[in-house]
Amino acid sequence: MFKHKNITPKFGVELLDDPQLTEFTDPKIKHLNELAAEYGVIVARNQVMTMEQQAAFAHKLGTPLTTPINKNDVPDELIVIKANEHSKRVAGEGWHSDVSSNAQPPGLSMLRMEIVPESGGDTLFANMVEALATLSPKMQVFLKELTARHDPRGHYLYLSGAKTLDELPSAIHPVVRTHPISGKEALYVNDGFVGKIVELSDSESNALLKMLYDHIAYSVNIQCRVRWEPDTVVFWDNRIVQHHAAFDYSPSVRKGYRATIQGETPTRL
Repeated sequence: MFKHKNITPKFGVELLDDPQLTEFTDPKIKHLNELAAEYGVIVARNQVMTMEQQAAFAHKLGTPLTTPINKNDVPDELIVIKANEHSKRVAGEGWHSDVSSNAQPPGLSMLRMEIVPESGGDTLFANMVEALATLSPKMQVFLKELTARHDPRGHYLYLSGAKTLDELPSAIHPVVRTHPISGKEALYVNDGFVGKIVELSDSESNALLKMLYDHIAYSVNIQCRVRWEPDTVVFWDNRIVQHHAAFDYSPSVRKGYRATIQGETPTRL
């Protein structure tokens, strides 16, 4: 449907010939979702797109999560991603899958960057299909029997409009989930949101999660890295991808807008 080149052999692709996302028809949207299900991360360069056009595109992808506390000039479908010389930390630091504490966590996320530092500010991505596949067979079998409690952590409060964490529910999801399009199984626990493995004691849960998080962070052969340029759009499939925003560019400015598309209830077939 459209040409692309691989970022790594199994993970991540970059679209060639700069196809304009705003001109995508329904068949191309379908192909975009299929490509994300297969490769996890899609990079599109040189996109001419306004905030309003990005919000409209998000509706083509599915049902966007909304942010009720945006300023008047920012559509509710978008989250402002911004850091400057005053920032002590930034959104997206630490390995995580977007808002996995929702009962129906996000499928695709779409980040469009307008202002980027001269160097630094890359986003790292990790392939959760390969994260599972590179564990021992016995560990894979064990993990498929487990569920995890995903808690709404504090950094999500300002997006939801809630005042306290008690106002936001937790969710129980399988530790290994099946992608609804590709049928691939993927590890589905992340340091950003998971509070506990339900079937284990606290000490057992902490030990197992630490092992899994170390496995994700240090297995460079299951990762790819995206260098941002102005007007770059990156999609990632939260069902099979975790990401980590590198904050190595202070005091430079980095600004963009993210749309997050609601997925389905995670299951393992």
